[in-house]
Amino acid sequence: MTDTDPARCFRVRAYAADIRDIGRPFRLAPGAELRAALRRAALAAIPKREGWTTQVFTLERTSPEEKLAALLDRLARRELGGDLAAGLAASLDGATAVLVVTAREAARVARFRAALAR
Repeated sequence: MTDTDPARCFRVRAYAADIRDIGRPFRLAPGAELRAALRRAALAAIPKREGWTTQVFTLERTSPEEKLAALLDRLARRELGGDLAAGLAASLDGATAVLVVTAREAARVARFRAALAR
């Protein structure tokens, strides 16, 4: 991986009953769109449940000092519960991340969105 651009590689983590880190980084094919790949990976990490509300958050850092993936990881861990699951996919350079949240109640997703806005 030393010869691969960190902006074109990403990692995935799933938050449900427990926290599961997909053990290896993924590399994007030349010409593949980063945000679309992150979105697909984060969606694949969450369980598909009929009737649950799902929201996708795509974030990009605005300065090199921002720790985007760490912030989203802490938020997902804090909000984790029985009726909420999340999937996080973040580029290795930390510039772009996609967080997908799904919950039985739409209000739970709204609270998550409000916590993210703070």
